[in-house]
Amino acid sequence: MRWVDWYLGLSLRKKVAVGLAAAIGLFLASFFGTLAVLSLSRSGDEGSAPEAGVTAPGITYPGNSSSASSLAEPEINLKITSARWESEKAVVEGTWKGEISSVHCDLMEGEQRTTDWWDRRVSANMSWQKRTFTQDFVEARGRKIEDPIDAAGRYTVTCAGQFSKGWQMNGTSPVEGTPPG
Repeated sequence: MRWVDWYLGLSLRKKVAVGLAAAIGLFLASFFGTLAVLSLSRSGDEGSAPEAGVTAPGITYPGNSSSASSLAEPEINLKITSARWESEKAVVEGTWKGEISSVHCDLMEGEQRTTDWWDRRVSANMSWQKRTFTQDFVEARGRKIEDPIDAAGRYTVTCAGQFSKGWQMNGTSPVEGTPPG
């Protein structure tokens, strides 16, 4: 009862300040309590899921799980069947197996250096019935290109497939032939 009498004796400005301080205190207590609970629950899951690439290179695991059945590798595959230069463009073709959502491919100089030569608005074409994809890398128009294609350079493509339940599989292949230039 003493707290209520003390609170009722405060001016309106002090009541607002006390209410605000109490609300902030409750928020911080719940925030740090939630962090503590989450950190304790995560520490029990560490090491339960295999790391990406341990059993199958190129597959990204969707997350940690304590259930052994959810760790079973799905029936998925992404394969680049052809990557070649055709006149003024690079053409990549591939196949997939499994429940896929999308395929995204990138053209790289060497194996790791990205190039801005190609038009990113041109996306992969997917044939759902045949389970195939094709990506044409064409020169970007209407902007300054920082990394033009080097006719003597070596290029690779990397394609990533997004599959159901958060799975991802990548494939990399050299681009055969001679780049334009």
